[in-house]
Amino acid sequence: MYKNTALLSATLAALFLAGCSGKSDYYTLQPRLLPQHELRSIKTNHIVGIGEVQVADYLDKKELATRLGHGRMRIRQNSLWAGTLNRNIQRVLKVNLSQLIPSRTFLAYPWEEPVSDSHRLFVTVDQFDGDANGTVTLMGHWSLVDQQANRLVAGEDFHLTEHGASDTAGIVQTQNRLLERLSRIIAGNIRNRI
Repeated sequence: MYKNTALLSATLAALFLAGCSGKSDYYTLQPRLLPQHELRSIKTNHIVGIGEVQVADYLDKKELATRLGHGRMRIRQNSLWAGTLNRNIQRVLKVNLSQLIPSRTFLAYPWEEPVSDSHRLFVTVDQFDGDANGTVTLMGHWSLVDQQANRLVAGEDFHLTEHGASDTAGIVQTQNRLLERLSRIIAGNIRNRI
């Protein structure tokens, strides 16, 4: 009995030490349109709320995903998102759109201010990953809703790809560039519609 307990303890200790030896890297998406370092007051009659970004199930985890081929994914156990991917995307969209359309106030839902948004942006991401060659795909749908009239103002599917470095840091940098492109597309529609 003692021999089995000692063997079990030694096995558990080895597994624990093996788990501790792996070093994890944490990644965060960054806006490429850097904010001006100035205080801006909220324009309460021009508020666009950015709803919680919906991401595909395979993206809704701490680990980064890499596409190995058609229908095959690798979940990188030691490459983790700092925070959640959907909040990362929402934050980057907020900063980018604020810089592209400074006449509007963009707030990431939920916000603390006791204000109502006149319009709300919804984004669904079905694919946001890179492959072994460094090609990153951002695919999904966005829509802009008039909150008072409860009607769709604009919306469209998006399918953006770009090639970059194939390592994890390179894939994240390419993801940042794709989010900038998406931000510019959405900003153009907002300027023309509201």
